[in-house]
Amino acid sequence: MGRGIVQFAEYRAFEVQRQEASNAMMGLLAGAQLASHLLQLTAGSDTLLPEVFPRVPHIRRFNLRTEAALSILQSADTHLGAMSVPYALALHEDFLKTCVGLLIRDGKAPSNAANAVLAQLHDVIETATCKTFDPDSIIQIDTLRLMRNATIHSGGRAHQPLVDRVALWTPTAEKGWMRIAKKSLAGIAVGDRVEFGHAELILTLAVTKSLGRQTNVILRDSLSRSLWANLVIEDVLAEEPGILNRHQLERKAAGKARRYYAGLGLTDSELSAAMLVVLANT
Repeated sequence: MGRGIVQFAEYRAFEVQRQEASNAMMGLLAGAQLASHLLQLTAGSDTLLPEVFPRVPHIRRFNLRTEAALSILQSADTHLGAMSVPYALALHEDFLKTCVGLLIRDGKAPSNAANAVLAQLHDVIETATCKTFDPDSIIQIDTLRLMRNATIHSGGRAHQPLVDRVALWTPTAEKGWMRIAKKSLAGIAVGDRVEFGHAELILTLAVTKSLGRQTNVILRDSLSRSLWANLVIEDVLAEEPGILNRHQLERKAAGKARRYYAGLGLTDSELSAAMLVVLANT
């Protein structure tokens, strides 16, 4: 098949969600720093923040003096990271489940693959397609997943699965990690503190973006052309819930295929056949 990303409906939705989440996370991080900068103007004051900023919503829940508030805001990266990284991983997991659903629909994965979780989903896709993800990306996503698990289930302390995974890092995986995170987890021991900061959040967003694109290419080269053609028709009908006549549907499907599915090179005859199948099952 042709090169390039296939912008199928679920992938477009994933990209929008991923970008919105990224913007929101960066906004929260920037907001904490902006608030910290603003509070410099009240340094030394004994007045509580609700009295200084009475019109700020929810300020009474932050009923502190400037010095205490500054301390919290200046360390907000760690807390925001601990909340944001699991969210970013959840978005990635949801997209992978959608992709596995397409493989099941195409007869390339067993129906029970729908029950797979993040720790299994990349393997499920590789097994179903006989294609592979970048090994370093898998090492990094597994490490982030285990860091998340340690944060949620082990009180923010490294557990044995995380230690074992880091021990298997390749030099290139560690180099890629350090390029963004600016520090290595090599040598981490059970009980060590696991912290998420701005760098780990950026790393998570970068890794999930890369793996999302890799998944897209794997599907592009693995799903049957008939299923891709069906997805084009379904894409059109989802955006055009009104009644379309055959000519309108053919025209819109051709336009949709050119705009979002160009890398597949679907033909008019393939789209026409798909239209009959989809309409018969609608």
